[in-house]
Amino acid sequence: MDVKNFNGSGVTLTKRVNDRVSAARLNDRAAAGGIIASHTFQHLYNQGFWVILPSIYTSLGLTPIAAGLIGTIRQVTSGLASIMGGFLVDKFQHRRVLVLYLSLLAIGAGYLLVGLSPTYLLILISLALVGAAASMWHPPALGLLSQQFPQRRGLLLALHRSSGNVGDTVGPLVIGALLVVMTWQKILFGAFPLAVLIALLLWLVLRHANAWQTAVEASTTHRPIGEQFSALKEVLRKRELILLFLVSGVSGLGQGSLMLWLPLYLQETQGMGSVGIGIHLALLSGIAIASGPLLGLLSDRLGRNRVIFMILMIKTTLAVLLALVGKGIVLTILVGFLGAFLFALNPLVQAGALDIAEGKRLEGSMVGLLWGNNAAFSGAAPLLLGFLITSSGYGILFWYIAGMNLIAALMAFSLLIFLPRTQRVASS
Repeated sequence: MDVKNFNGSGVTLTKRVNDRVSAARLNDRAAAGGIIASHTFQHLYNQGFWVILPSIYTSLGLTPIAAGLIGTIRQVTSGLASIMGGFLVDKFQHRRVLVLYLSLLAIGAGYLLVGLSPTYLLILISLALVGAAASMWHPPALGLLSQQFPQRRGLLLALHRSSGNVGDTVGPLVIGALLVVMTWQKILFGAFPLAVLIALLLWLVLRHANAWQTAVEASTTHRPIGEQFSALKEVLRKRELILLFLVSGVSGLGQGSLMLWLPLYLQETQGMGSVGIGIHLALLSGIAIASGPLLGLLSDRLGRNRVIFMILMIKTTLAVLLALVGKGIVLTILVGFLGAFLFALNPLVQAGALDIAEGKRLEGSMVGLLWGNNAAFSGAAPLLLGFLITSSGYGILFWYIAGMNLIAALMAFSLLIFLPRTQRVASS
């Protein structure tokens, strides 16, 4: 055999293999990017809806309690769907990608129905569909990201949350401006065609990602329910997981109502219109686009508990400052600072729970339980604050948020002191 030809063939073969590996990695990264980017759509309308709420509030002549019930309905249906959906996603893991597509389409259909609804009751029912559909996205999406990138779990889950912050930022700005020139119903009509477009683009990206398809195909064997319950029961016995659930829940009880009540606070106490409200909601989420991934990366290196405690203390401090000096430009600045930390907690708690359940094939169940846990707490907050504001006025808002986050911070401190090893499994 000609040695020269042999060596040449070997180099060519190696180059081809390397090219295929590089292409596969690129497709897999594109798949992760597609899932992360698609999350933006949910939040585009999710946060934008709160800019629309004052218009609904005025046009239907709602009371604070009726407005609070809107937030509670969204949270409760979201939590119930998350718990059931997370368990089913783990059992039928080969259907996870299909669930992503259906979630996007159902969100669009839900907002379309809100725009078509002539009464308060029908709006509540339509928003219940939106809440359930949106919650079904997270178990498969976060489960797939967690499985594909276990060493960078905190960062990837924070990036997923950060893409939501992009929607949280753009949505209020765009919808606040659109409300100047069109009715809120027409704005909601656009949700469904946009959802169809996003689902189609995601399908085009995921169908070329070999590793993601392999992960789905490898799980086509249905897991026995008894085995799944046994694994879940074992994980739920761990004290650090229970504490994480409590920290997340109490913090959610404090902040779960902010996105609903801040627009009404700005309208009723500051005399602000839709554009100003949109700008403040955009500030509340815009800075988090950058700060969220940085905090996620920090948690991968320092451990979840330390960063969680730090975030809760900062949120408490900023809420106190808003209660004391929250007017004019100072209010705007403090809202921006609060936004840098407002949404950073959940991805870290999710990453911590997935660390604890590493190797148990319970990604969907963990995410679903966390969303359900948060909904049980934060779902009560809008209605609770509706009663508090009715009796005490809007000045109670930031004191309430500060108090709940302080309680959560004390819980996180106990997690840090008594269970200091609860951090990224991949590093141990």
